Amino acid sequence: MRMSRKVFAFAGAVALAAGGYAAAQSAAVGVAAVVVKDVKISSPQVPKAKPVVVKQRIALGDLIQTGKGSQLQLLLLDRSSFSIGANASLRIDRFVYDPARGRNSGATVSKGAFRFMSGQPNKGNRGSISSPVATIGIRGTIIDGVVGDGALDIVKGESKELKNTKADKQTATLIVLRGPGRKTEPGAEIGAASVTSGGVTVELTDPMQAAYVPRAGAAPILFRLSIAGLGRLQDQIFPQQAKGGSGFSKALIGGALGILPGVIDGSRRGDPSRPQSPSDQPNGQSGGP
Repeated sequence: MRMSRKVFAFAGAVALAAGGYAAAQSAAVGVAAVVVKDVKISSPQVPKAKPVVVKQRIALGDLIQTGKGSQLQLLLLDRSSFSIGANASLRIDRFVYDPARGRNSGATVSKGAFRFMSGQPNKGNRGSISSPVATIGIRGTIIDGVVGDGALDIVKGESKELKNTKADKQTATLIVLRGPGRKTEPGAEIGAASVTSGGVTVELTDPMQAAYVPRAGAAPILFRLSIAGLGRLQDQIFPQQAKGGSGFSKALIGGALGILPGVIDGSRRGDPSRPQSPSDQPNGQSGGP
């Protein structure tokens, strides 16, 4: 008997609420759509890190880590996505999705650069990302960020206030709103992001607005990122493009989103950590690059 999307989407949340963490791990929340070079995954059940392959399903609590010059794009069941750059660490902590009501998700980025893009528009969509020093709330938008010494490298080229601020190179966090914001074109869904640290919350409502948290306990510093700063951030999120590599871009353009329907269907039968073959896809078609 085929499980409905709604029941499957709530499987992880129900298992967690019942205290069944191990059971929650069996519910896939997304798929590795694009993998470039050295990307590894581990979990509480399988602590030894193993290489990630394209179409591999990702479960709650899985820890994803990238190596030097590596990149990953992760697609979640609601078609939201994470892209992470080299030497990054990402874990999906919470994911509840009902197509009729929206999505509530949470993730932790402990180091490295990333981009988060909200999925299909829904007023019920809510998400958050935690770094070692800040909590980022997301509502229907795109954000770029970086945790660690990469954040310091970017703010060095910004204002003196930022450059001269005492910072922790291991935990400093920079978040940038890419849009859409309140100045978006008429008719487009307006999104926003908030950054909380040191008991202070700042709102990012316009593209290129940024918040910098230099260390634990410090309040976020609100500023507008320069074009040069944005370029440096993009180089960290997409290091292969910075080197002139085209594989990652071609994979994205090639329709990575096509993988997702097969994951929603295929994860109902078999091990969610097993990479899918073309026969797992609807009508026997491979949806990936």
